[in-house]
Amino acid sequence: MHVPFLFDISELVRYLFVVPLLISCETFIDPWLKKVVQYLREHLVDAQDQERFSAIVQHHLRLRNSDFLEFSLLILVFFWQWVDVSTHAPVVSTWHLLPGGNQPSYAFNYYIYLAKPLVRFIWLRWLLRYLVWSLFLIRLQKLPLKLLPTHPDRHGGLLFVSTGHTKFAVLAFAFAIQAAGILAEQIIFEGKTLYSFRYVIMGITFIMAIIILSPLVAFTSKLMDAKRHGLFDYGALANKHAALFKEKWIDNFDQNKDSLLGAADVSSLADMNGSYDVVKDMSVCLISKDNVIALLIAVLLPFTPLLLTVYPFDELLKHFIKAIM
Repeated sequence: MHVPFLFDISELVRYLFVVPLLISCETFIDPWLKKVVQYLREHLVDAQDQERFSAIVQHHLRLRNSDFLEFSLLILVFFWQWVDVSTHAPVVSTWHLLPGGNQPSYAFNYYIYLAKPLVRFIWLRWLLRYLVWSLFLIRLQKLPLKLLPTHPDRHGGLLFVSTGHTKFAVLAFAFAIQAAGILAEQIIFEGKTLYSFRYVIMGITFIMAIIILSPLVAFTSKLMDAKRHGLFDYGALANKHAALFKEKWIDNFDQNKDSLLGAADVSSLADMNGSYDVVKDMSVCLISKDNVIALLIAVLLPFTPLLLTVYPFDELLKHFIKAIM
């Protein structure tokens, strides 16, 4: 298969879309992570644990910003590329060779010795940053956080952490774009069908979900403890409240009937019942439905243009309009 550069879809996608996205998404992810750390410091970490929390934050910041680790990654990618070159597969793109010969072109030398290693370095750097953040979350769950079973987010006040963490779905989006480019090339130039890649797409979706969402599972035991204690505490409080309500308005109704209309006790009972329902409905998993939907969109959206290899654009447009009408 001989593919000219302008039709080398996988490479065009990698350098025109994936690389700019990976470079720019730092300005999108980092502010969210800073907000999460600030939220934890101000609302969920006790005063006596602030010093320990700050030590954990500083430790992981040093890891994330380590020049030694980044230099090690740079050495790794160039060694990786040297192994690739020494076991290089037969040339499949016309731009890899000079016209009328078997010598590598200047573009190919630039690609193989500089561009490709740098792309790998950018990917590995992001994987390192994601690993450091995930380790931070795992260490964080060992702190005695001030979780509130009655918090309206139904996650004890931790849902903001989940929201910030899910911003890493942009990495899954970038990976899916790169994978979609590779599949598009095989469909167009090798005659394969989109249907034949259904398990590949399903596998990518599953693996990305595991990688992005699994760190949030670390908080499950802490959420379970908070819900268990909340059910006991608010259950006991609701029982005392209900007993006093019964004593006043059922057992001694005749003495209090004149003040029944407009009595605050009735709304107080409703508020107590509502608080207990919030505790009862509290989720013990930090992975929310919104997290899953956002990740699925991020992973599957890059593959949707491949539908054009199966259906004409006007037919796809008709199906889309019919679906939303």
